[in-house]
Amino acid sequence: MSNYVPGQGNPSAKLMVVGEAPGAVEDQLLRPFAGPSGNLLNELLEEAGTHRREVYVTNVVKYRPPQNDLRRLDQIGHSVEEGMVQLWEEINALKPNCILALGNLSLKALTGMGTYIKKSGKYSGILTWRGSILRAMQGDYKVLPTIHPAALLRSGDTEEKVLSYSSRLYILNDIKRAVAQSQFREFRLPPRTLEIARSRVDVWRFLEKYKHLKKVSVDIEVLAAIPVCIALSFNTWHAMSIPLMDIWALQNKESGIADHEFDYMWQMLMEFLGQPDIQVIGQNFKFDDEKLRRACGIVVKNTWFDNMMAAHTLHCELPRSQAFLTSIYTDEPYYKDEGKEFNIKKSPCEQLLYYNAKDAVVAFEIHEQLYEAMGEINPPGFPNWRQSFFFDHVMPLHDLYRDMEDEGFPVDEEKRKELIKDYEQKIVDAKRELEAIVGWDVNPNSPKQVGLLLYKDFALPARGKRTPEGIKTSTDEDTLTALQANVCKKPEHKRAIDLILKLRGWHKALGTYIKAACDFDGRMRTSIQICGTETGRSSNKKQEAPVRPFKMGLAFQTMSKHGEMGAELRKMFIAEPGHSIMEFDLSQAEARVVALLGRSEETLRLFNTTDIHKLTSTWLFNFPMNQISKEMRFVGKTCRHAGNYDMRKRRLMEIINTDAKKYNIDISPVSEWKAGKMLDTFHEFSPWIREVFHKEIVQALQENNLTLVNPFGRVRQFCDHWGDELWREAYAQIPQSTIPDHIRRAAINLRRRVPGIRIILEAHDALVFMTPNHLIEPHARIIKEEFETPIDFRHCTLSRGELIIPCEAKFGQNYKQLNDLDLKQVA
Repeated sequence: MSNYVPGQGNPSAKLMVVGEAPGAVEDQLLRPFAGPSGNLLNELLEEAGTHRREVYVTNVVKYRPPQNDLRRLDQIGHSVEEGMVQLWEEINALKPNCILALGNLSLKALTGMGTYIKKSGKYSGILTWRGSILRAMQGDYKVLPTIHPAALLRSGDTEEKVLSYSSRLYILNDIKRAVAQSQFREFRLPPRTLEIARSRVDVWRFLEKYKHLKKVSVDIEVLAAIPVCIALSFNTWHAMSIPLMDIWALQNKESGIADHEFDYMWQMLMEFLGQPDIQVIGQNFKFDDEKLRRACGIVVKNTWFDNMMAAHTLHCELPRSQAFLTSIYTDEPYYKDEGKEFNIKKSPCEQLLYYNAKDAVVAFEIHEQLYEAMGEINPPGFPNWRQSFFFDHVMPLHDLYRDMEDEGFPVDEEKRKELIKDYEQKIVDAKRELEAIVGWDVNPNSPKQVGLLLYKDFALPARGKRTPEGIKTSTDEDTLTALQANVCKKPEHKRAIDLILKLRGWHKALGTYIKAACDFDGRMRTSIQICGTETGRSSNKKQEAPVRPFKMGLAFQTMSKHGEMGAELRKMFIAEPGHSIMEFDLSQAEARVVALLGRSEETLRLFNTTDIHKLTSTWLFNFPMNQISKEMRFVGKTCRHAGNYDMRKRRLMEIINTDAKKYNIDISPVSEWKAGKMLDTFHEFSPWIREVFHKEIVQALQENNLTLVNPFGRVRQFCDHWGDELWREAYAQIPQSTIPDHIRRAAINLRRRVPGIRIILEAHDALVFMTPNHLIEPHARIIKEEFETPIDFRHCTLSRGELIIPCEAKFGQNYKQLNDLDLKQVA
């Protein structure tokens, strides 16, 4: 039987903290927040500038549910509804200035926000509403919800609890806000004046009012991927939404705006945004910019500040959506549902227009906060970091990637038809062979059917996620590869797994790449995510709503150039008439950076005098260099990469076996034991990796508040618990961020030096160009200069000298069949 756990704390507290229900420790001690989450709450309150003794703490439900399952409260004769009655009695007696609501149930009980999920018996919504200043359902009380501290606690390898540090940052920010809000009773939400332009006169008056200002926040809204309105804001309190078309007509309503008024408004926008001295601010503005250019002919001349790019530059491990940034940098409550819930068939058009205006004015406020925060960061060697890194190096990526997206690849439709026919036949033949082995028609893409085959028919040991009920079996690629390498003994079972993996790859190649829909002009394009990863690399994905009305294009970066499949897929992409495809690639770039950071001059010399991956293979296989096969070299290359970043033997096993299949490299599956022996041997021959590179990275993390800076000034503060997992990410940070920063610096400089140069693709450590045939040599000469510009590591966290990474080049009419370009002749 559960005990009654009453609220506790200062009876005159201005801040009230409301949790969900007591846990085991609270039930025993008869005190709310007495267990691990209570200790964490106490710690966070102190960091936020207050103390547990200064606040009042309670729960929605005063009894511990059986096994902490709220659905089972009735088994002990209680209910959530009963708890809510008692909670409001506490609130009305205390009359706090602010209530800090911890978790989904507290959010729902106090504000009505969030959703009850019947299947799980839990509530959701806290991630949406956290950080917002909301009105309570009863009384005139402010409620500020945040994630429950218990959500930050997870089990490690021992019984000790560890923190998910990035989430801890938002919770601390929210608690600080709640403490500040508890200093006064009234609601002080940001005052906003949101207008809708009904004529050109409205637009003129708005622009005339702020003509002395140059910074303007811009935001658009689209319907079916078509821009329908644009909002402008010159400050944090006033914005205007300007309709770009008569959206009222879509509802058979009168807008009161004549057609010629839309023409004048478009013209005014074109003239205003086309001025180079107008500094445009936006959120993920590449999307808005592309839409305005392609659909409206409105060219934004100076995209000066992108909030998403700034947020990623400041804190690459935190979310960067406008909703999240609003919750961190402003007091504006969550409002994004106003746009999501707009329905052209049911909602008044004004709903979308006012939402558009709010997006613009909130973005301006976020920009002010981000701009100020960036000015406070000045890593050693980068005295004006905001200008030298963000404005000079990051913001030019907006134009670079926008134009790169616009390029795309011409497609050879005949080659595409050949590929479709070839892959469909491969799938038929492989399915026939698989059925002959296993005796039934197994669907390789069905986890249920593959699991039945592996764990019942083949009687292989269960692999997957451990749960209280047992092992939830897995059938993903890594699991299948590990089963095949470690425990699968029968040749026919190994072959069946091999066929399942091949079939999955061929199905993906056919559906994701070969049959991908071209854009409306027949070119194959991709959507580039500028803030793709924590290291600063970009990433690709298909174009889809709201970029395009339906899915088209493909993610070029995921289409490997290695192996038979990657090469085959590339042959359908071709050069334009009179042009050639040129690909410039840095040679063994990351590994060279690791050697420099590890102070291994001998290894740097070997990169220029021998095939270092073959050399690595001689250590692993104890064969002379002239007997190292391409399969052995592949293993040596993979092992060097794993050793550089301190991967474990299981992960190396998975990468070798998975990539071998992906790239059609014929090797026997490597066991986990064998992978471990390879790593041991590699580190015996390369002791500098652990003794210098890894050791100095860990020391730098200790001395610099978990922060590393690469040679270009990219700063990353890690948000994770101290230990091996953090260290492994840190080992990869400088090498994996330096190379894309170097490539992009080269691209930015090339666009300045060679007006009109066409960069159509960035692929990790390579750039792909579409070049007129008569300009191949002069362009190649300049590209080589930029690629081989020395990288200065003096101001890197691990201070070193300069490093020149040589490049290689290929050219041709077909993306698969590229010929070597002799760069010595064009130098």
